[in-house]
Amino acid sequence: MSRLLSQSILVGLIIGMAALLTIFWTHPAREALMAGAALGLIALSLMLERVWPHDSASSDIPREEIAGDIGSFVLIFLILDGALKWLTPFAVLALAPIPDTLGLPLWQQILLVFLWIEFAAWASHWAHHRYKPLWALHAMHHSTEQLYTLNNFRFHPFNHVLNHLAMILPLLWFGIAAEAILVYTALTLPVLLLQHSNIAFDFGRLNLLFNTNDLHRWHHSAKPAEGTKNLGRALVLWDQIFSTYLRPAGFSEPSKIGLFSASRSFPPATKYWAQLAWPFNPDCCRAT
Repeated sequence: MSRLLSQSILVGLIIGMAALLTIFWTHPAREALMAGAALGLIALSLMLERVWPHDSASSDIPREEIAGDIGSFVLIFLILDGALKWLTPFAVLALAPIPDTLGLPLWQQILLVFLWIEFAAWASHWAHHRYKPLWALHAMHHSTEQLYTLNNFRFHPFNHVLNHLAMILPLLWFGIAAEAILVYTALTLPVLLLQHSNIAFDFGRLNLLFNTNDLHRWHHSAKPAEGTKNLGRALVLWDQIFSTYLRPAGFSEPSKIGLFSASRSFPPATKYWAQLAWPFNPDCCRAT
């Protein structure tokens, strides 16, 4: 796919999500509409994988692994995300929040949301690669050896919960408006849902800002020096600041995708239930 077309697709999708949110800003079902748009983006990504595949070998992914990815999609996207949305405010109340602490206009709150969520996601991701108990959760996400749209959701539920709490709980505690978080969610959905796609995009300079599938592929490298880079969520802002940004000149992808050699004892991606149980195994893998 040409660079211009790649960039146009990503920017167009972000603008489209902004327009959709603006049109339905006062609609009582706007969040449900955003969820529907997310499903549409997933369908689009799956279609583009067939038209412009980055790696034709992705068609050889074992059925057991695909089944696990679908199961994880149902658990994370359709069940856990909804539960966390309703339960997190109760956690805030339990922590005795400071109401309306900031009193900032919405656009400033949106800016703070972008900065905080991206930083919290970067820090949580860094910690999940550095500390053994957290890596035991996160290794599940790195177990696949071929990236495609649906393994975007292959997360251990505890990993997902920890990320959510780090990103969202402080914002709600300090009185950030839910609308500001919704804006962030809508605008970053195209980047996040295309992040694991097996699509031959060429984003060029957009890789300096967005954590695209081009960059995220390096994060899934089986080499620790590469697989601990590009830790940002939708943006690579904090990767640029903390020197964890990686896009090697002259190379389009890492030589191998998957777990580091020290974690080879982790169950393969075809063993979904074994992966869920792994963190409770005292012999869990290391992040070195």
